[in-house]
Amino acid sequence: MVRVTLSLIGIALLLSSSSASAEVLTYTENTNSSNELAIGYPVPEPINSLAAVDGFRSYDSLHSQHQSLAINHAEVRSSIVGQTHNNRDIFAYRFGDGDTQTIGGQREPAFLINGGIHAREWQSPEAVTELMEQLVEGKNDQGTVQYLLENTNTVIIPVLNIDGFLQTQRFPTQVTQTPGTNAGSTPTQKFAQPRDGRMRRKNMPNVDEVLSTEGDRLNGVDLNRNGEVFFGAQPDNSTPTSLIYGGTSAFSEPETQALLQAAKLGPRNRLRFYQDTHSFSRVLFVPQPANSRRNAITNSLAGKFQDATRAQGSDYFPVISEVGSGIPSTADYFAYTDLIPTWTLEIEPPMGFANEPDGGAFYGGTGASHSGFILPASEIARVRDELAIGQLLMLYHQAGPAYVTEVKITDADGTEVYAASWQSASGSRSLSITTNDTLSAGQQYNLYVSFSKPMRVRNSSGGIVQYSGQSVSLAPSISLSGNGGSGNFSRVLATSRSDWLAQETDGFTFKRYQDDAFRTTFTIPSDIPVSSTTGTTTMNINLNVQDLAGLSLDANPATVVDWANGAWTNYEDGNGQAGDSGGPDSNYQIKASNQGLTLSEPQSSGGGGSFNWLLLLLLSGLAVIRKRCQ
Repeated sequence: MVRVTLSLIGIALLLSSSSASAEVLTYTENTNSSNELAIGYPVPEPINSLAAVDGFRSYDSLHSQHQSLAINHAEVRSSIVGQTHNNRDIFAYRFGDGDTQTIGGQREPAFLINGGIHAREWQSPEAVTELMEQLVEGKNDQGTVQYLLENTNTVIIPVLNIDGFLQTQRFPTQVTQTPGTNAGSTPTQKFAQPRDGRMRRKNMPNVDEVLSTEGDRLNGVDLNRNGEVFFGAQPDNSTPTSLIYGGTSAFSEPETQALLQAAKLGPRNRLRFYQDTHSFSRVLFVPQPANSRRNAITNSLAGKFQDATRAQGSDYFPVISEVGSGIPSTADYFAYTDLIPTWTLEIEPPMGFANEPDGGAFYGGTGASHSGFILPASEIARVRDELAIGQLLMLYHQAGPAYVTEVKITDADGTEVYAASWQSASGSRSLSITTNDTLSAGQQYNLYVSFSKPMRVRNSSGGIVQYSGQSVSLAPSISLSGNGGSGNFSRVLATSRSDWLAQETDGFTFKRYQDDAFRTTFTIPSDIPVSSTTGTTTMNINLNVQDLAGLSLDANPATVVDWANGAWTNYEDGNGQAGDSGGPDSNYQIKASNQGLTLSEPQSSGGGGSFNWLLLLLLSGLAVIRKRCQ
C-alpha cells in the first residue's frame, strides 16, 4: 500500500512537471509592464492574402499561392519532398520548361534555394515567395527570366520548418520567458531569450502547440545545425535544450531529409548554387572549403550580390569564413560536399554593424530584445523586391558564361557576304561557315552577332543600362586584326550601347531574347596592309563582350562550358587556356581585297615615290567609282 501510494505520488509529480504553465509574455507597440515589452511599431500579424501585401502572409495563404503558381503555370511543378514531425507535407517547387536541356542542347544547370528553416524568421518565406512570383511574372519577358526558365532548373522550398512557422503565427505577439527566469525576474530578463511562440526557432518533435506548456518549450532541433559537415563542432550543439541543438545525428530530422530530397530534383549532380534564406543581420555568411577556385568564384559572386543590393539602398555584405572552418549549417554542407557557391542569406535589419542601429531600432523602434526578427510590416514589400533582384542575378550568373552563336556580315544592299554559326552535336560544337565572300576596303558593312543569353537590360524608357549595381562596358567591344605581309595590325571598331537589339532595326533583330544580339556598321579601313602577291588579307573579328553580370565570353564555343570540382570547365580565355575568366572570341575570319588598301611592300622615298603613291591611290579610287557607276 505504501509502495502504491509512493508510485501514485511520483506519477502526480511527473504530470505536474510536464503540465506546468510557462509565463506568457507579449510584444506591444508602446506598452511596457512586467509581462509586456514595447518594440516601438505595430507588431505584425499574419494576413490572409494570396497576393503580396504590405505585411506578412499566413502560412495557409503562402501555401495556397505556391500551389496556385504550380496549377496555373506550366513552368512550375510541385513536389512533396517529405513530412514534418506533425505529418505536414513539405513542398518543393521546380521552375523551368520541364525538359533537362538548354536551348543549345546541353544539360541544364540547377539551383536550390531554401526558405523558412528557422520558424521565427518571417522575412525568409516572403523573400523566397517573391522570387517564385517574379519567375512566373517574367516568364514571357523575352529576357532574363525567360532565359532562366528555358535553360536552367530552379528548385525552391519556400517553408521547410512548417510546424515551427505555424507555431510562431499562432502566437504572433506572444512568447514564453527566458529559461531560468520566473515571475520575480525583470521584464528585460524575461524577454532576453524567449524560446516559444513568436520566437520559436527549432522544429517541433515532442512539442505540443499550446504556448503555456512548460515542459516542451525548449524541445526541438535547430535544423540549421543538423548538417553532416561540422556536426557537433559547436558548443551546445549536443545539448537538447540548447537553442542550437543539432539533434541525435546529422540529418536526423524529417525536414532536413526533405531538403536532401529536394536537391535530387535538380538533379543533385547539376547543382551550381545553393542559398539558405534567414534573418536577421543583413549579411551573407559564405563558407570556404579548401578549394581556391570555388572560393574565388563564390566570393566574387557574393560581391556582385552586395553591389546589386547596395545600389537599391541596402548593403548585404559578405562575411567570409576561414578556409576549412564552419558550423553544421546547410550552406556549409552543400559547399563542402558539392563544391558549389553557397551562402546563408541573412535578411535585414542589420545587427548593429557599421554603427547602424541594431534590430528593430533600425526602423525607429525601441531596439527591444529579438525585435530584429519582427520586421515592420511596412518594410517587407521593399525587402522582397530588393532581394529578388539580387537573387535573379545569382541565377543568371551561375547559368554560365555566354558564347557567340552566330556572326553575319551584309553589305549596304543587304547582301550576305559572311555567315558563320555554331552547331551543336554530341556534347560539342562546330563552326559552320556558309558564306565567306571577299570584302572590299572603303565599303560599309553591317556586322551582326548573337549570343546564347540576353546580355543587357533596359530601363523603363527602353535605354540600355547596368543591371543593378553592376559595372560592365555596355557597348560591344570589337576589333579587326591580322597580318597583311608587313606585320601584325589591329583596328578597333566604333560601337555604341544602342547597337543592342530589342526590336527589329534595319532588318536586324534579336535572336531569341531581347538584347542577345547586336548590329553595328563598319568600314574596312583603307590603311590595312595586304599581300602584293594575292592582293588580299585575312582578318580576325575579335569579340570581347561581358554579359550583364560581368562574365566574359567563352572564347572557344567548340568546347561546352560546364561545372565540376568547384569551378568552370572548358571555359577558355583568348589564348585558349581553360580557367574561370573567359576572354575575346576570335574564331571568325574575313577576307578583304586590295582595292583601296595600302600595299605591304615599302614604296621608294623622295618626291617621285610620293607622286607614284598618290597616283596609285587616285587610280584605285577611280576604279571604285567606275565599279559603282556600272
